[in-house]
Amino acid sequence: MARPAEAQAAGVRPAFQLPFPCGESWRLSTYRGHDDYDVDMFANSGTTAGRSILAADAGTVSYAGWDSGAGWYVKLNHGEGWESLYLHMESPPVVSTGQSVQQGQLLGKVGSTGKSSAPHLHHEQRRDGAKVETYFNGLRSEITTDGFPSGEPLSPPVNAVSSNCGDTSVYGVLADGRLTYSLVESGSGRFLKVVTSSATLGFTPKAMATLNFNTILLTSTEGDLYRVDVITNNTSLVFNAPVKILSGGWTHTHLSYDGAGNLYGLTSAGVLRRHDVTATKPSGSQIVNWVTIDSGFTLKTLTTTGPDWILGTVSDGRLMSYKINGVGSWVSGELKSSTWQTMTHLLSPGAGTFFGRTSDGALHRYGDRNPYDNNGSDLYGQGKVTDSGWTQVLLSAQPYSF
Repeated sequence: MARPAEAQAAGVRPAFQLPFPCGESWRLSTYRGHDDYDVDMFANSGTTAGRSILAADAGTVSYAGWDSGAGWYVKLNHGEGWESLYLHMESPPVVSTGQSVQQGQLLGKVGSTGKSSAPHLHHEQRRDGAKVETYFNGLRSEITTDGFPSGEPLSPPVNAVSSNCGDTSVYGVLADGRLTYSLVESGSGRFLKVVTSSATLGFTPKAMATLNFNTILLTSTEGDLYRVDVITNNTSLVFNAPVKILSGGWTHTHLSYDGAGNLYGLTSAGVLRRHDVTATKPSGSQIVNWVTIDSGFTLKTLTTTGPDWILGTVSDGRLMSYKINGVGSWVSGELKSSTWQTMTHLLSPGAGTFFGRTSDGALHRYGDRNPYDNNGSDLYGQGKVTDSGWTQVLLSAQPYSF
């Protein structure tokens, strides 16, 4: 049975994200005597004190200031009765009462002011003034009871990686050689727009990796590597003529860039290679130090989910994750044992968000609470971005920067 506060949580819930920078890992917990649904957050690596606190969703600052118990804190109004609170900041907030903020905007720094025994962020989400269970990236936190005074078991701590990263940009190639640019809202998964170029690439592409907002790498069926510089992708998609930066030897069937300088390529023979990319718009001499990680990778799709992490599907329907440590050194995990054979493409910007394109042209959205544990128990579906329309022969998401 739902507690009274939770029962009030009707209507459209804001697309809350963890209130920390993209890719950071945090432990969510409570303690006996805490109010139900209150969450205390501690960094999983490094020091907690002084870390940036970001808005979990867009809203208006209804209060930014001091309270003897909360210390320096911020309360945001998200509309339709929804609020979020950020307590115990180390110093006065960097936003002011009445100010409008965007999702991911800096509010202040983690501290231990007010009634706090150690640096942490105390976070609450409220509906019509009542505390409700916190949700992040569409997933419930599972922090629901402090076990007091009823004697219930205390909600155990959980680990989560922040997807407070901004919207997802996706480049694609149509069968006729034209480029597409699509934008998906990060918090809700809402499809925002697509624009298509009038120009074509002028060669037949085989694999694709997006380096950044304005730079794409493509291999050709002849084994050459091209760089495409995008001029604009706002209301139209315009790009410079592709530049061949390396000739021959690029026989990869899949490419993906991890946002941290590593370009991964997979050949039809199952050989996984890694290259260092040393510039935002690299020439051939700035794609260096290529190594063969190993052979025997029987993946039919490939994407990167973070620095030296790859994800792919196998023809028998398994979804596999890999942590790449170096040449001949990697650790794999089976996230799902079946049903993923319907995916023709996987793409991920990183930080626990990824997408699967099915043969009917639908794009499905997924979240992984902890994408760096090689464990699929915390993998969850977030519905379809659209039911159809994804007809590109190649797709690649712009990676978040790590």
